[in-house]
Amino acid sequence: MTNQQRLLRKQYYNSFPHKREPVLKEVWKALMDQFDKALKKITKPSPEIESTNILIVDTVTTTVDAIRATLEVHGHTVSCAKSVEEYEKLACNDSYGIVFVTTESNHISTDELFESVSLLKPDTIVFGYSTTPNHTNAMQCIRNGGQDFFCVPADLDYMGARIESLLLDQKKAQALKDRAVHALRLCDKMNEARHRVEEEIDSLNNELANAHCDTQNKMQQVAIGAEFQTLVSQELEVESMLRTALGYMLTRVGAMNAAVYLREGTMDWGIGAYINYDRQPEQFQPLIDTMGPIVCPAISTEEQIKHIVNGESFADAAGLDPIDFSGNEVVTFGCFSNDRCMAVIVLFRDESRAFNTEAITTLETLRTIFGQQLGTILKIHRRAESHWPSESIDDDDWSIDQAA
Repeated sequence: MTNQQRLLRKQYYNSFPHKREPVLKEVWKALMDQFDKALKKITKPSPEIESTNILIVDTVTTTVDAIRATLEVHGHTVSCAKSVEEYEKLACNDSYGIVFVTTESNHISTDELFESVSLLKPDTIVFGYSTTPNHTNAMQCIRNGGQDFFCVPADLDYMGARIESLLLDQKKAQALKDRAVHALRLCDKMNEARHRVEEEIDSLNNELANAHCDTQNKMQQVAIGAEFQTLVSQELEVESMLRTALGYMLTRVGAMNAAVYLREGTMDWGIGAYINYDRQPEQFQPLIDTMGPIVCPAISTEEQIKHIVNGESFADAAGLDPIDFSGNEVVTFGCFSNDRCMAVIVLFRDESRAFNTEAITTLETLRTIFGQQLGTILKIHRRAESHWPSESIDDDDWSIDQAA
């Protein structure tokens, strides 16, 4: 039982006459039982708030005891300090939700106390009080950050309700703050998730765009290959097929210098066709005549198309005059039928009209069809020559016999 409970019980007990009749003794006993039950109930704090640790900073014992008794009745735990320094030591070890400080002591500076509270625990509720209050002290306490100011002992009956109200407001404010922090965290998580989704969408869009471009390029190359196949398959002569193939290359890749070398026997190569785009005729013919025997043996063994950006490096590697290829890009490739190289093609033009990726891909498509069609034509010619009548038979007699 707290001091305040003992005090209240003693006052209630002494309110009855000392000389009691036997009948009144039973009534007195029943009333005291009811009083004890009521006293237990009022010591319980409001169900909406929890009891808190309270510190009283004062040097006057009687005033401290009166405030302590009032606060303990409401279920709070009360401690005392006689100086600001003592408060600081206690606050470092324990947590106090409420601090009461006197404003009439010469040994306790309320300004220093408020400063210490703001540094140690800014959310602490501070009350000022005085047994001889005046307007100046009350206003100074409120300006320093005090939540309320009490006149002791006149306001002792209101302390419990005022503390409960402020603690409830503080609890609601903390709940709002916690909800705001939680909402902010959720917003951050949602924002992070949104950024991740946006990055994934951008990545998927890029992949889809790249896939679409790749598909379009492949479809375009299929269409080019089909068109080229249709054109060259109609040609059964090497010369006409070369003219058709080079004309189609010019249409798809653009104007350029070109030299097509055909195999002559096992080791030799000869010029099958050429295009002179930007060279003097008296310079171009010697160039392609000289270039063929030098580059064809090496190119005919290469399965991949080669794109040389620096024409001078191509000339140096082949042993040609670098001046002839200065400022030019060069593309070389062999055209195969099965595993046999049927033709070697060398293309070159000014670097200002460079061979881009699309042009190289188109040439890769065309050279395969070109090599296969060239092989087909040569097979037809060989088959026709092997079954042709000998020269000893008279042409007219042969024709008559065939007609008969």
